[in-house]
Amino acid sequence: MIKLSSLFQLILVFWSVSLVGEVWGEVRGEHAVRSLSQNGQHYRPRPRQNGQNGNQGGNGGNNGNNGNNGNKNNNNNGQPDTSAFNIVNGRIFTPGLGIILAPQPFTPMGGDFLHIALDVSGDGKLPVPPLSTADPLTEIFNITLFLTSNTLQKNFTISNITTNTPPFANIMLQEPGQTVKHINFEWPDCLVGDGKEDIGTTARGEYNISIHQNFRLNGSEHYSIFNLPIQVTNSIPQFPGADQLLTKPPPGPLSVNGGRMNCDSISNPLMDINQLVQSVNNPPGQPFQDIAIETTAKDDKGGGGQVGGPGNANPNPNGGNIGNNPGNAEGQVGFAVKGLRASVLDAAFAAGLVILGTSVGW
Repeated sequence: MIKLSSLFQLILVFWSVSLVGEVWGEVRGEHAVRSLSQNGQHYRPRPRQNGQNGNQGGNGGNNGNNGNNGNKNNNNNGQPDTSAFNIVNGRIFTPGLGIILAPQPFTPMGGDFLHIALDVSGDGKLPVPPLSTADPLTEIFNITLFLTSNTLQKNFTISNITTNTPPFANIMLQEPGQTVKHINFEWPDCLVGDGKEDIGTTARGEYNISIHQNFRLNGSEHYSIFNLPIQVTNSIPQFPGADQLLTKPPPGPLSVNGGRMNCDSISNPLMDINQLVQSVNNPPGQPFQDIAIETTAKDDKGGGGQVGGPGNANPNPNGGNIGNNPGNAEGQVGFAVKGLRASVLDAAFAAGLVILGTSVGW
């Protein structure tokens, strides 16, 4: 017959062996996880890369064409063909330093006013007012905008730096401190409609937001024109809603009685395409993508950037350095040590019981 003490010893031995195996498994597993992390093998789903066509806006972008010829289906599931435009993550790159955020090409427009959003920070590389924007290398001098249509022979002023009232005021000086400038252009009275009229019977139809940029890029001065096609086809009410008074910057221009401006009062002669082509001086490539932006280095008084020179890739083979004091800086180490410590204590307790049982049984 097996003695009770012998059975008790056998159970305790098996328990101890299982605990030791668990501890060893945790150590090996944590080592494997750490090794994968150190080798850069993180099992995370790879993000989808957005398409980038690399075009320069085509004929409708750089040389002043109205882009109407590009409004083709091109087997694009019934959507307008925007392949002639350099669009990355919804941002439309121009031949200048300005980046268009809204609207998108061929968007049907309407409502109380036309909203335009333009990044004037050089993709975050240039200062904006109230900071000084003067730089002998790269600087935006001014940006003017027009609403034009070759088909309808229309050319309306959106912003031309003639007053201190938006949208005619200097775009660069509006919304101080903001890298994205918002232009809210009140539709003139000839563009009022319910969206049901036939195209060609009114002044409504296909237009361009014509963006003229005067700037310096890497020490050379340039002048560019970029035409963003839109469709003025949605409903535009005769009287703007009162809630637009809360919009910043305030929409304009407005007539003396607060209504829509007469189209003739903001109309300009439509320039011939050849005149536009001769007036531009585009850079040899697209800024940001084809041409690296150069700016004047700031002084040491708050200029920003890295503090100190480059360090070693891995000065401590046992872990990363925090400051100048070597030490293990792996985030997962803390959790592994806690689990290991608890398992070791359990094994020690089991071993003590085995010794106790042995002394009692024998």
